[in-house]
Amino acid sequence: MKKYSLFILSALLLTACSSCDLLFNSNKQKDTEREPSYTPNYAWQLKLDGMQIHSQAYTADNYLYLLQNIEREKEDGVQLIKIDMETGAYVWKADQIFDGHQWYSSNIVKADNKLYFMRKNGIIYCYSDVDGTRLARIQVGATEAEAIRNRCFLKTIVTDGTALYWGSAGEPGSISAHLLKLDLDAIDYTQNGAIQTRVPRSLYTKADWRQCIFWSAPIIDDNMLYFNTYNRDYPDGYSTLVAIDLQSETVKWEKQLYGVAGTTLNTLLVRDDILYVINSSLLRVNKHTGDILTRYDSEENSAEHPATTPSPSLCGIWYDNGRLYYTTICSSDAHSQTGIPKKFIYSLVCIDAKTLKFLWGFHPVSGTSSTYPVVKDGKAYIVTHIDGLRVFDAKTGKLLGVDKSIIAWGNEANVLYKDYFIFFNKNFKTNRATLCAIRV
Repeated sequence: MKKYSLFILSALLLTACSSCDLLFNSNKQKDTEREPSYTPNYAWQLKLDGMQIHSQAYTADNYLYLLQNIEREKEDGVQLIKIDMETGAYVWKADQIFDGHQWYSSNIVKADNKLYFMRKNGIIYCYSDVDGTRLARIQVGATEAEAIRNRCFLKTIVTDGTALYWGSAGEPGSISAHLLKLDLDAIDYTQNGAIQTRVPRSLYTKADWRQCIFWSAPIIDDNMLYFNTYNRDYPDGYSTLVAIDLQSETVKWEKQLYGVAGTTLNTLLVRDDILYVINSSLLRVNKHTGDILTRYDSEENSAEHPATTPSPSLCGIWYDNGRLYYTTICSSDAHSQTGIPKKFIYSLVCIDAKTLKFLWGFHPVSGTSSTYPVVKDGKAYIVTHIDGLRVFDAKTGKLLGVDKSIIAWGNEANVLYKDYFIFFNKNFKTNRATLCAIRV
């Protein structure tokens, strides 16, 4: 494909949303007639107080944690909530935060019965897991301007239980502040509302600052932190896959990945000794050495092979029984805008976890699928943008049923808890969401 094909395809996420409502109205009756129906068995439903959910959900034991968006007349904000996944009831609701940045929060992480997340202004909030009491606010920088530069660029932070780690773009010309670390024992948890100033440390820098930027969210496994840098010269340049030993704070290995864009948010998954990289190319890597075991260049000869490049805002990758399931960047209009044959356009794909070859996929009816599917007892479930809740045979990809009454923006979190598939059902008129749990 052409040099900028990945970015053209990425734009389809925006163009699809503007046209999908018209397509939905014209195709709804036709699609209902030709597709088998699915009737969910609800365990519980909870109407949320807030608006659209943008942060990824965090789960621990039987609890689900979310940041819901709150609106009032002149300010926008968020609220941290804790929900019992057994009953669908609120456990507690933390204080509402109004800082004018409704749509920007990092994910939530937990360490030692404390919950952390970061806001756009570079402030880290800490709450008690017991009752939702705010314990601390931390400005990550000696000045407000420095805190903004040090803020979480990817909306993703990770923790090993002793520190918080995140990626920051720093600033042009700077070689510092790209992979940052803040020790948790440096925080004073007795200050409550007072803002504390803490300066994080940089763990990964290069002489050329552009070689340090990464869009792919980092992950931690066995005290190792992995991330993939951004390829600014794609497709001719390379990204760098990096493994950092968190105990020694040293780089264990680096691997240059030629022709890999590095533009997918949640691109990494560890399963046993394998590190999967799901990006413009698909890679299976030895997590201990960085050696590439398998590579599949999905965008080559797209006129003859299925398009398997993931969505740039990929919410996650699901592993089950030697297979990987994830969503792509393709909408139902992708064939006309890219030249890829319609038969090769899929918004949900299943690939072999060893060979990385395409096994089956879902042709989008009218919208896109930007969440990720969950697999339970041989069935794959996914809530699409406007193509409904869809249930597939996880092995063959056969469509088992659709519930068109369930819709979503397509980037909300999905959770599998025991025999419950938990997801958001969206009311587009009110912009409110209902958190649903169905028995699967």
